[in-house]
Amino acid sequence: MKSSNESTAQPTLIFIPDISGFTKFVHETEISHSEHIIKELLEALIDANEMELQVSEIEGDAVLFYRTGRKPTAVETLAQVQRMYTKFHASLRKYDSQRICQCGACIKANSLALKFIIHYGNISINQVKSSSKLFGKDLIVAHRLMKNDISLKEYVLITHQLINACSTWIEIDHIAWEKPNQGNGKYDFGNIKYCYLSLAPLESHIPQPTIENYTSDSKMSKILSVESVINAPIELVFDVVSDTHAKHLWVLHVKGSDKTNGKITKNGSTHRCVMNGDENDPFLTSRNFEISKDLITWIDTNHTAKSDLLITLRRIGNRLTRVNLTVLQKKNPIKKTFYNLFKKKSFVQFYGSSLAKLNEYCQGLVKEGSSHSSGILLKPANKVSSN
Repeated sequence: MKSSNESTAQPTLIFIPDISGFTKFVHETEISHSEHIIKELLEALIDANEMELQVSEIEGDAVLFYRTGRKPTAVETLAQVQRMYTKFHASLRKYDSQRICQCGACIKANSLALKFIIHYGNISINQVKSSSKLFGKDLIVAHRLMKNDISLKEYVLITHQLINACSTWIEIDHIAWEKPNQGNGKYDFGNIKYCYLSLAPLESHIPQPTIENYTSDSKMSKILSVESVINAPIELVFDVVSDTHAKHLWVLHVKGSDKTNGKITKNGSTHRCVMNGDENDPFLTSRNFEISKDLITWIDTNHTAKSDLLITLRRIGNRLTRVNLTVLQKKNPIKKTFYNLFKKKSFVQFYGSSLAKLNEYCQGLVKEGSSHSSGILLKPANKVSSN
């Protein structure tokens, strides 16, 4: 007797975008940024879904999509491939143009590639708790086809089983960006015929990253400056202070961060410091990073308060870093007078106490011989080749 969680096999589209170069990429650095980058790329692929595909599993470096019901046309399937390809590479280009970290994963992210395996066959879809689990021979076929003899770096492989099942696929020679190549693979369950296309012709469709305007407003002027010496190396202090997810560890009254646009700090990183949990909580963008051996500066723009916080870290010893926090606001003599009379003292105390808390946290890491979890590397990793 069939369980209520089991289903009868039905014709199903299997659609697998797979990130190539994943294994080498992950092993090129001891820093965990590879997993964050892969996660963001997989999310970009899922966000690019326009065919009403369902996600069955995320398999490390691939997404197992499926769709039952209406048979897929060649036009919509190739359009979906193109959209995922362009979104994937647009994400990589934007990341490469904004990155700060010099670890192997961050430097080599733009070497990642994408391939697609697309198959059609009878699949059982069983509900396992809250997830839909696919079963069947044709699922095995799709996974085996990920290991094939195609020499192209990026391609889409489409089995003849899909082409023969859908009458519209006869037009693929006319609608594809190039004439499909033919291939076949011999596996333990038999011979599988397929066609494949290079994705290289789609490169011209990848949008160039938007150049963000990070120029400081010339009308901004200093309203206060607070400085302190932190008993920790500049690299560690930078890793902590620049981490948009770690403000609660040292900034007074901050409970956490949300509305972030990525796990790894970069030019254009955004976050909201959760203090009261309302619209008055500061929403910030980190920008204008300038990094040298002994001096690091950047700006956190507070969009809520319409102010800039200029952060300066200066190496003054092997394990000593001078931190300066300078608040800038648009020139307004009346507001500045009011601020100096009624608010400046409390803000100086706020930033001073935050720097004391920062020193305590960094000293604790130094004593434990630990690093901060963000793991921003300011120098290229030794393992990374120049190629």
